[in-house]
Amino acid sequence: MKMRALGMTMLLVLGCVVASEPPPARGDAADVMTMVQDARCKQIVVTCLINNQPMRMMLDTGASHTVLHTESAAGLRGGQWVDTSAMQFRGNSRQRPGMLMAPLHVGPSTVSRHLFMVLDLSAARGAMAEQIDGILGMDVLGGLSFTFDQRVGKFHWGIPEGVQAVPLRGKQDKFGRLIVEAKCQDKPLELLLDTGSSVTRVRAEDWAPGAGQEIEVQVGDVDEAARISIMQGAVADLEVAAEMELKGVTPIFGREGEPPVLGMDALRGAALIHLPAGSSSPGGFFLQK
Repeated sequence: MKMRALGMTMLLVLGCVVASEPPPARGDAADVMTMVQDARCKQIVVTCLINNQPMRMMLDTGASHTVLHTESAAGLRGGQWVDTSAMQFRGNSRQRPGMLMAPLHVGPSTVSRHLFMVLDLSAARGAMAEQIDGILGMDVLGGLSFTFDQRVGKFHWGIPEGVQAVPLRGKQDKFGRLIVEAKCQDKPLELLLDTGSSVTRVRAEDWAPGAGQEIEVQVGDVDEAARISIMQGAVADLEVAAEMELKGVTPIFGREGEPPVLGMDALRGAALIHLPAGSSSPGGFFLQK
């Protein structure tokens, strides 16, 4: 049996310092509808119920699969572990994932049996203010509507009534992740829409405005965390939808082999909306006009 594993992009954080203060209080079953923005790295976190146990999960449109942290999975009561000895995995993590099956309640949705991947997320967890238990990928998020409005600091399931929305240009991969077809000073760019990344990352040769300054950033993915010096791109506007631009984007230049991503920093002046595909709509990602 073959199982394709994570298509998850690397989680990057900019200007984040590993916490020395105690983590914030964990959510409980009463706030399963409430989204909060991580105070340090700006990703969105929600409390889910996994087999009726509250778990804090980061919403990651750049992840193909939903992942539980090894310690959180080990403490889960009643989860059914899956034998992976005969499976082959392919993904961007060096870890071999475990897998378990358990009921999932997230926002307005309940799944009686959801298949979770299990990885050690210590590196990513250490960079965030919120002590997360895992990552919600597009296998879950693709069927839900949600709004991230960083203009006013509102994050919620569903969309505002009567809102005018413009589709982001691009194409979806087989996991439902969006590869945004953007332009900067008329130069085309393809960027994975990645709410699991706090920063936007581009190839240096693709960024028309050129280099800005060298900066130090704390970076982390599912395997490791490090503080590195990296070149920042000059500030520019990024056209991502018809007659709509993301203003004042300052990306970092990725290292060799790192895919370009559109992160939460680029969306700080925008409202991102997701609609699942339905009988009357193809669904997808939108910006509120």
